[in-house]
Amino acid sequence: MSLRSENKNIYWAWKAMKQRCKNPNCKAYKNYGERGIKVCEEWEEFEPFLSWSLSNGYSKGLDLDRKDNDGNYTPDNCRWISREENINNRRNTIKISVNGETLPETVWARKIGVDRALIKYWIRSNGERYAEKRISEILENGYTPKDYGYSHRKPVRHLESGKTFPSIREAAKYFKITPFTISNALRQNRATCKGRFELEETSETSGNVVRQKGSKKPKNIYFSMYSNYWKGKCENGS
Repeated sequence: MSLRSENKNIYWAWKAMKQRCKNPNCKAYKNYGERGIKVCEEWEEFEPFLSWSLSNGYSKGLDLDRKDNDGNYTPDNCRWISREENINNRRNTIKISVNGETLPETVWARKIGVDRALIKYWIRSNGERYAEKRISEILENGYTPKDYGYSHRKPVRHLESGKTFPSIREAAKYFKITPFTISNALRQNRATCKGRFELEETSETSGNVVRQKGSKKPKNIYFSMYSNYWKGKCENGS
């Protein structure tokens, strides 16, 4: 058996490293080769890279990482780290400061018990200051999903398949996506990577799905509330 076959994970890491630095057709080339990031001469061949990896902490499940994101792939500038550490060390990772503590968004999400996508939504919609404020509030008062968007307990229907789920959380589990992915898509009236969803209006007494008269589709609670809100604002002249 060849060295490449025996150490295929290290081989593919070496192969990917060279591709993103040398191949203009590689999707990642613009972030590496186009920026002048190079692979050192020593690692042009696989065997020296393999020897360095086995002598410098490689184990299955770790990612190859550069300590200096503007530096080249060299033995002095590279290390094997966990996937989470690698994500946190990327150039585009957003770091947020709250109460004098600066951490990547992924670490804050884990620390306060929310989905990372929720923090990303706060930043994208209202900026980092807003995200800092929300994180600070949760650190002080705790996290309640209904205070920060849709409650994940609301029943929801997947339009493409016609399947109805007792909650956003159950739908997310079925389609292997996060609950916030669905609630965020509902809020923005767009599809997720698994298709479109629509809220089902339920009776508080019976818990059964309530459909509007003369309509085959369930009522969308959010957009009904949204329309009524703006209707009231216009009528009141505010």
